[in-house]
Amino acid sequence: MLVTEITHQIRELFNSSTIKKTQVYSRKQSGDWNQFCAALDTLEDTCLAIEDFQKNSNDLFIKNPYLATYGLLQALFIQQDAVNFLKISLFGISKKINCTDNKYSELFKIRQVRNETIGHPVKKENRGNKSKYENDEITSCTIDRSSLSKDGFRYRLWMHSKTESKTIKFADIISQQDKHLGNELEMVMKEIQKEEKEHKTKFKNEKLADLLNKPSLYQINLIYGVQWGHPLAWPSFNHYHKLYKKIKRGLENRYGKFGETLRIPGTEEVIKKLDYVFGKIETFQQTGNFENYELEVYIDALDAGINELKTHLAEVDQEFEI
Repeated sequence: MLVTEITHQIRELFNSSTIKKTQVYSRKQSGDWNQFCAALDTLEDTCLAIEDFQKNSNDLFIKNPYLATYGLLQALFIQQDAVNFLKISLFGISKKINCTDNKYSELFKIRQVRNETIGHPVKKENRGNKSKYENDEITSCTIDRSSLSKDGFRYRLWMHSKTESKTIKFADIISQQDKHLGNELEMVMKEIQKEEKEHKTKFKNEKLADLLNKPSLYQINLIYGVQWGHPLAWPSFNHYHKLYKKIKRGLENRYGKFGETLRIPGTEEVIKKLDYVFGKIETFQQTGNFENYELEVYIDALDAGINELKTHLAEVDQEFEI
């Protein structure tokens, strides 16, 4: 099924995205994160239900034709809702599926079948509370038991002034839904890919690793000179501290704020350690209160942390290549 295939692709793309996953997660308080996760899981679950129906319809209809019919129509209905809420959680309410739009007419017909036959068979109000029986806006449904099979069924809609007979072919509505929802999900894929490319393009000429690899008068090992008053000792520390802050801002611009981003967990651990080390050495600088061996321990940690950070930045720069 097309829906099954693209749903898997969306999950992979979303999880590997540089910023989209974090953006949705940052809206967790408004419900977008939970809604997205539930929608994606529900899409996969309904795909399994529909595929199982297609593979085992003979057995299902021998055992319980009504339960099989109710289950399929409900799965199709839920699947449409899942795609709709997936789009809303990713892109906002303006991207919702509007069933009154002609482009969604086939999906609306499937919803109508579900509503008429198994959703509200006794009394379906076409215009909600404003429906009037004398205007044929309220229907009652009966399914022809003799027609019920793995291929479909016939049913009657009873109204005030008329009665309509309809025939449903399961293969047809499954195919139509897969086609139209597949198109919707393909557009979701393209939109995420577009946003991802636009985001990466912002940084295509900015290599974070270059900030630490440029030749400089200032060096980490010169900071040890604080102990004997080397004139470049504290300036070297200030130089690296300034570079580090710039790198940290660059990472947050790419992936979201630390503490909120769902990407680069390894880099975030390095950042936490360097925050602590820079903070300690800065305190020594401001107070002048430190033991030489204590300062050496923290400079050693700073040197190791910066070297580890270089490796992470090289990976970041590679990910942001267009």
